[in-house]
Amino acid sequence: MPSVAHRYPTAVPIAPPVAVLGSSDTDPVHTAQETAITMPNAFIRRTRMQGDQLTRNAGIQLDRLRDRRLCIGITGLSRSGKSTFITSLINQLLQHKKASLPGFSPVLSGQLIDVRLHPLETPGLATFAYQQAWDRLCSQPPAWPEPTRDISGCLLELRLKRKPGRLNPFARDHFSLWLEIRDYPGEWLLDLPLRELSFREWSLECAHLYAQAPRAELAPDFLAQLSQLNPLSEANPAQLEQLQADFCAFLTRCKDQGLSQLQPGRFLLPGRNDDPALLAFVPLPNLAGITEEQLHSASENSWYCVLQTCYLRYIKELVEPFFRNFFSRIDRQVVLVDVVQALNGGPAHIDDMRAALTRITDSFHYGHQSRLLQLFRPRIDRVLYAATKIDQVISDDHEAVRSFLASLVSDAYRHAEYEGIAPACEATSAVRCSREVDADGDRAISGLDAQGQPIGYVHPRFPARLPEPDHWQQLMDWKIPALQPPTGLSARNGDAIPHIRLDTVLNLLLGDKCL
Repeated sequence: MPSVAHRYPTAVPIAPPVAVLGSSDTDPVHTAQETAITMPNAFIRRTRMQGDQLTRNAGIQLDRLRDRRLCIGITGLSRSGKSTFITSLINQLLQHKKASLPGFSPVLSGQLIDVRLHPLETPGLATFAYQQAWDRLCSQPPAWPEPTRDISGCLLELRLKRKPGRLNPFARDHFSLWLEIRDYPGEWLLDLPLRELSFREWSLECAHLYAQAPRAELAPDFLAQLSQLNPLSEANPAQLEQLQADFCAFLTRCKDQGLSQLQPGRFLLPGRNDDPALLAFVPLPNLAGITEEQLHSASENSWYCVLQTCYLRYIKELVEPFFRNFFSRIDRQVVLVDVVQALNGGPAHIDDMRAALTRITDSFHYGHQSRLLQLFRPRIDRVLYAATKIDQVISDDHEAVRSFLASLVSDAYRHAEYEGIAPACEATSAVRCSREVDADGDRAISGLDAQGQPIGYVHPRFPARLPEPDHWQQLMDWKIPALQPPTGLSARNGDAIPHIRLDTVLNLLLGDKCL
């Protein structure tokens, strides 16, 4: 017969501990009673938490089945403005009654009633720091949101009016669309193509990239050391540690130059819990002259085996879990691209960005599916490429920016279209921090520089396709100034962030789900 304490753990009163005279030990009878109560209480709490999680998961799946839940992934290459884009996207929805959203049909028709932020329902996923980002934009002087450094997300509920159904006149006149936004570093995105590459294949690709300008000029001494490594000789741990540090410095220089293909991405931005031992490898550029048989028979202590082992661990323990766990419920994807900055870098930067975008797109699974199948094998059904920061150019060139983006991602575009999806391209500015003025008959951009001082400039015309050589030089000579966010935004007054074409972006992403 079980004890009363086991049958009714919450009903048994617990007496306060009684000290035994002449002893510092706790009363053994009381200790046993307390343990008997604590164990079932802990079990009940754990069971209740598991039950609550199962209930939430069931509700999420039901919403997905009813097409009332949508998960959007926001990604892009480094410095494309992901954090600012997400901050403005949330702000436009929360302040939809004040925001300028003529291109977002639910607002234009009055169908959108209310928008609320909710706690995330995804265990282990950090909440996107919207309030902190919004506070920075509203500070004096205003500051840009902190860049993405790890994965995060947020959950919004959109309350929408529903037209009365003819077959069911008693149906509710409103419904909720649950929108989850997932943000992740662009540096991590660049690692996804590694899932399909062996260490040898990746090393040979690196050898090809590093032999070309501008990479070849960024760290010639380091690249020379890499090329002198004998893959079959015994690895030197001290030398490897120095090479890895030099490799990180080399990748940082590439990033500072505006290049896009930066692998491995976590060498530039490791996660909070990443094991440093997983980052202890470099490519071996001189593998081309060595046969597969020689590599297969190489010693376990050889450079090839040591580096390959760590490379494979990096993919297995960091890249694969990130892809499997984080992308598991993404329905639609936004890829942000700073086209203006890439064009300013010259032809090599454009080619590098095109190659990076094409390989990134290959990592996603595109295609239409039924709602039921979507529960078990999620696939992205829509992708939007967005050129960011178009407030750096005059409005007459905005359409040219969008057309140039379409040509830039044409290879990735055709791939997604082949899988049954027609991607969209848009040009936007999540935060408009400039205005157009007349300068001696020319249209010019006016704003505040990073120090808050007035600045204005006339820029070269933006091309709708790859420019001719003389136009290239004009674009490369253009010094694009960093602009400060607009002044006067007030969180207390519930201001809406000024933007360019973000309403069109919202309509492309959500318009069909709000019907």
